[in-house]
Amino acid sequence: MFFFKNNDNGPKTSYTALELMNEMEKRNDILLIDVREPHELAKEGIKNAMHIPVNQIPDKLPLLPKDKDMVIFCHVGFRSKQVRNYLHKLGYHRAAHLKGGLNSWNKELKQKASQLSEVE
Repeated sequence: MFFFKNNDNGPKTSYTALELMNEMEKRNDILLIDVREPHELAKEGIKNAMHIPVNQIPDKLPLLPKDKDMVIFCHVGFRSKQVRNYLHKLGYHRAAHLKGGLNSWNKELKQKASQLSEVE
């Protein structure tokens, strides 16, 4: 069974957008959790993410498997880091968060798209 590792071979606790994109190209078993509020969802997101607003995380813990890699994200990364820390305290050691949140994700997507158009 594969799971996120950092350079010290311990559980990885955060990902840059590029790292997550690369990981998602190799694997399809990563649980993505969007902790933004419902009114923020009209903005861009990440495909196939589970939506659980921050204030609902304690009630939704039964939906979150401790034995699966998960990446938590929000708009800029602050809330996702808080949720990751909370989950770690509860034994969810395979939870990581997206550094820079969707801002970083969308910036990386634009860079990848421009690189692809330059190649064509």
